Amino acid sequence: MEKSIIQVSENNSEHMESTGLVLTVRHALGRECDVTIGFPGTPNEKRRMFTGDALLYETLSGTFDIRVMTQNANWVRFLVTHISPRPGIAGAFVTSDPNNAPFTQEELERIANSVEQVKSQVSAQSEILPEQIALIHKKLDEIKDASTRLGRKDWINYVAGAMTSTCASAAFAPDVTLKIYSALNSAFSWLFSNALQLLQ
Repeated sequence: MEKSIIQVSENNSEHMESTGLVLTVRHALGRECDVTIGFPGTPNEKRRMFTGDALLYETLSGTFDIRVMTQNANWVRFLVTHISPRPGIAGAFVTSDPNNAPFTQEELERIANSVEQVKSQVSAQSEILPEQIALIHKKLDEIKDASTRLGRKDWINYVAGAMTSTCASAAFAPDVTLKIYSALNSAFSWLFSNALQLLQ
């Protein structure tokens, strides 16, 4: 795995040419800092981080583990590890299937509730690290947003691909992946009865 150390001063940004990442430290408070992680074509991730905290950031070039190694009131030093070169799914599927109808408003509300249910179940698992939970929550939000623009068949394909790609690119342990799929199957059983086969 490719690893880099980068130091960013307070109220400054640094561009990592080797990865394409842009790391910004808005506030360096000594024991904690306000950090923004960015990558061209990918939404920014904003987080308050303590020394030792890590976050997983998925880009079109793969997934990165970004960890605060040390910090003071002037700068923050990060360890950036490219844990997987496998890109995540950023686009949507397109199909001309006439049965690929949009979701109704009621279904969109149920999808939003089911996403929150999955988030709750994932957060309750002690085996899943905080940075992994944050990555899954972010992907679930993208899945919820996709339901407003994709037909139902395209969306189900998108869910399967997005979650499989995320779990693989972030190198989740098999038991962690199984717990995530189980939570998805439970929350969305009302929508696709063959979820277990689709998502594993």
